[in-house]
Amino acid sequence: MRGEVFYNTASEFFSPLQGEEKYRTTGFNEMALIYGTCELSFRKTADLINRKRYQENDGTPYRTIQNITECEGLKIQKHIEQKSEKIISLSDFSHEIINKEDALELYEPIPSELKKEEYTKIIDDFKIKPSLKSKIANNPVPYESLGNAVNISLDDVGVKEQKEKRSKTEQENIDKNETQRKKRKYIQNTVVHIEHKDRNYMLNGYGIFYVLRLLVAFLIHNNINNIILVFYIDGHGLYSKILQFYYWNKKILIILDWYHLVKKCKELLSMAVCGSKIRNDVLDEILPLLWHGLVDEAISYLKSIASEKIRNKKEIEHLIGYLRKNRGIIPAYSVRAKIGLRNSSNRGEKANDLLVAHRQKKNGMSWSRTGSVSLASITALSKNKEYQKWFDHGEIEFKFAS
Repeated sequence: MRGEVFYNTASEFFSPLQGEEKYRTTGFNEMALIYGTCELSFRKTADLINRKRYQENDGTPYRTIQNITECEGLKIQKHIEQKSEKIISLSDFSHEIINKEDALELYEPIPSELKKEEYTKIIDDFKIKPSLKSKIANNPVPYESLGNAVNISLDDVGVKEQKEKRSKTEQENIDKNETQRKKRKYIQNTVVHIEHKDRNYMLNGYGIFYVLRLLVAFLIHNNINNIILVFYIDGHGLYSKILQFYYWNKKILIILDWYHLVKKCKELLSMAVCGSKIRNDVLDEILPLLWHGLVDEAISYLKSIASEKIRNKKEIEHLIGYLRKNRGIIPAYSVRAKIGLRNSSNRGEKANDLLVAHRQKKNGMSWSRTGSVSLASITALSKNKEYQKWFDHGEIEFKFAS
């Protein structure tokens, strides 16, 4: 009938908006989010947009840019979460993706993909005592094939949490004396860098188990879940969490990052022995042993340090306990380096720098939980080269960037 409305473009063609929200073009989104807030502050992004649009007076305020960033980041996170749940629910792994507390007891190391004669030949060329060569060859951490594994680096990064309200008295104390500042709370973003055959992808989120679940979905979606997964981590805390979540996977390998192992030894020895000279002498002895994966020999040396050289015996015991606890993830780094395998989680730390630290850890900055994760999600969208399809169709392929 005449005058009857069959199709309303205002509500059915375009998604409904809230309050003063406006429809945004793909060009605006790219300028504001990809070339703007991923690299610049909200104020500088607003200035950039207003100059480009010749609206330097009464243009888009920076608070609007901040709200757009937070809303878009939350949409991205929700979309990836829903996509991950769908992928897992349609897979054969759906009944196994659970948190199992006794996973450490169930875990069995995978067999080496390399034949023993391949790496014993490398070990024979090392200029060390012959008695140690067989011990290096018997290191319990296996070797994956070069270029075949999926390399996964995990890292947490904390940014200052924004306070909802600051009292006048507290502000006065901060202004008078910086030492009176209360201990800050931090928001922890977890970032995962995934690498396979020169392709990479980055995931982020709030909490390790949340991100590990996204990782499962990503691996299934890219048909690489049956390949050896090599996790590079910075300590035993992540080790136990990965096993709790991936205990069912029979092709998993966990490596303690060499840099963090060296850093831990330096920190604990600085507190344990008398002076930097003794500390450096001890490091000169134990680091070559640890580089070859000779944990027992390093522990024996630490036990043999003369008592007059020790300032704090508890810290020596702490270091010995640390090495024992991580024995199963300390490989023969020297052999891996000769083969061409990775020993470092530095790609995860670099991913953290790209997604979070570059924008969020500058002096004076503090963030809400949603604001921090949202901005990191948009940056991940950019680095993964997914933003074009997202802005045009509201879809993320969830696949490796070339």
